[in-house]
Amino acid sequence: MLNFLPIKKKLIYIFTFLIFIFPQYSSANNEDMLIQKVHQLLQEKKFTESIDTLNELSQNNNIEAQLLYSKILFAGNIVPQDFNQSYFWANLALLGGLKKSSQLIEMLNNYLTEKKIEEIKENIKIFLEKRAFNNDKRAIIQIAKFYETYMDPPDIFNSYSWYSVAVAKGIKSAAKKRDELLDQIDQKKLLEAQELSNKIFKKIQN
Repeated sequence: MLNFLPIKKKLIYIFTFLIFIFPQYSSANNEDMLIQKVHQLLQEKKFTESIDTLNELSQNNNIEAQLLYSKILFAGNIVPQDFNQSYFWANLALLGGLKKSSQLIEMLNNYLTEKKIEEIKENIKIFLEKRAFNNDKRAIIQIAKFYETYMDPPDIFNSYSWYSVAVAKGIKSAAKKRDELLDQIDQKKLLEAQELSNKIFKKIQN
């Protein structure tokens, strides 16, 4: 592992450079405008305000903010390096659909023990379930993906249950995945999973 440290340090510098040079721009809703504001604050070296805004957006499950925050925590130039938190936010961004998070996650895997990674995954699950039960539709999809892709072996029972909730909440893209998992559950377990879906659906705040 030590032989790769110089390469890793160079990659950290590259990520720092990318933070400032290549901001993410999308549609002009409130959160996207705040992301643009964060990039402006970073360029103006108003680091405290930019970090506070990033943290707030990340806690509100904005995946663009989560990825940027993860990069900053990884680089450690304007805040101390924090690989635990960097891994946490990068994985949430990945579960939200930002595949470009995977490169950062791969690098962080070199620094974190398997035990620590499992602890962070548990924290991710807690974060997403809390968001999902507060009717965060993105989190509902994320927790379904979490059970399917982050558990070893995949937890098809819980994943199917959450995808079912997602479809019932009007997330049409979840229907294909729900139906794929449907064929992987035996009849008895399927009925139990559907009962769980109904309990979750009723518990979620509207």
